[in-house]
Amino acid sequence: MTVPADRPATPGPTDTEVRDLFGDSVQITPLADEGSMGRRITGADLSDPLTPRQARCLVDLLDTHSIISFPEQDTHQFDVHSLERLANHFGAVLPHPRNYANYGAPAAELELLPNDQKFSTRVNQAFPDELECLAGADSPGVYIVTNLIGSGPAMTPETVGGQHWHTDIEFEPVPLSTSMFFVQHVPTARETSQGTWVDNPPRADGFYHPESSAELAELREALPLNGETAYADTAAAYAALSPDEQEMLDAVKVRRRFRRDDEGWLMPIVHTNPRTGRKSLHSPVWASRGDTIAPVEVDGMSEDESRRFLDVMEQQCLRPEFRYDHVHAPGDVTIWSNFATLHTAPPSKKKVNSTADARLMYRISCKGEPSHALPRSDADEWIEANISPPYRSPISA
Repeated sequence: MTVPADRPATPGPTDTEVRDLFGDSVQITPLADEGSMGRRITGADLSDPLTPRQARCLVDLLDTHSIISFPEQDTHQFDVHSLERLANHFGAVLPHPRNYANYGAPAAELELLPNDQKFSTRVNQAFPDELECLAGADSPGVYIVTNLIGSGPAMTPETVGGQHWHTDIEFEPVPLSTSMFFVQHVPTARETSQGTWVDNPPRADGFYHPESSAELAELREALPLNGETAYADTAAAYAALSPDEQEMLDAVKVRRRFRRDDEGWLMPIVHTNPRTGRKSLHSPVWASRGDTIAPVEVDGMSEDESRRFLDVMEQQCLRPEFRYDHVHAPGDVTIWSNFATLHTAPPSKKKVNSTADARLMYRISCKGEPSHALPRSDADEWIEANISPPYRSPISA
């Protein structure tokens, strides 16, 4: 990766300050090149509750670097409960709709999946003598990212394509701010003709808008093939624009909505971090996602004009110098800002017949203000309005 020369410098904790809080053995290194987004923080044990100073330090690190990764957490001490406790420092945890049997019903009537239908139960059925979920996986706030459901020794694997480039849940009035992975197992098979885990299968018609440029299509499909998560640095993409382009974008608002017939709401296309003042493009990519997701519209533009405008912004974000593909490893905790990055899930296998093809990770996402001390003090009214269904992590999480 080539480091963009005009990537904005933002204040953040020094290496010495991080070591003072987490131990002298801590090492802080770039995930890619010096000056690019992302830091790997080795030797920091996240299994114990954080002090307020430690929590502030991690929030500041994320504000500064957009992605922070903590390898080699001991799964005998750090489990999914630990991840949810950690997540609460970055925002209020969102329950995942797929954990509910009747999501969409009134909140008072929502029911969690019965035990025999829970993701953890179905994961544990695939290879019960080899791989099972960790403690805490059944929390409503945890989404189990896996290809083990429906898998087993007798299955025939299938390859499926990656997702669109996106940020998570950006279409609500208070967008999702932070997401994180805790990795239990990654695929180790490398059996394609390229020596990768999978090939990249062709897209179905309508996955992206057919009039998007060939150059943008090529950037979208430059995906990792060993189960990595691909990220794009939207703060660096904004910083690389000319002052005139930045000034123009600072005034642009887009109407985001979940369904095409929703009224939606206007939001700036440029996000300004309230703690650092750092600016980033906030996921201007929904205009060309075919017919499956409601398009974003730029205020004052038609749907077609909006698509063409936002395709230019997406192409800017996906330039190779702003890209980073994160290699997952068991024990990793990786946290990213949804305001300053795009990401996409990679092509993968499903219905696998060997743990050499297994992918098992835990994702938690959150929104709202960081909290250096726990438990959080979000008002009931705010939770009711912004966390659907309303949910608070248990204090013991």
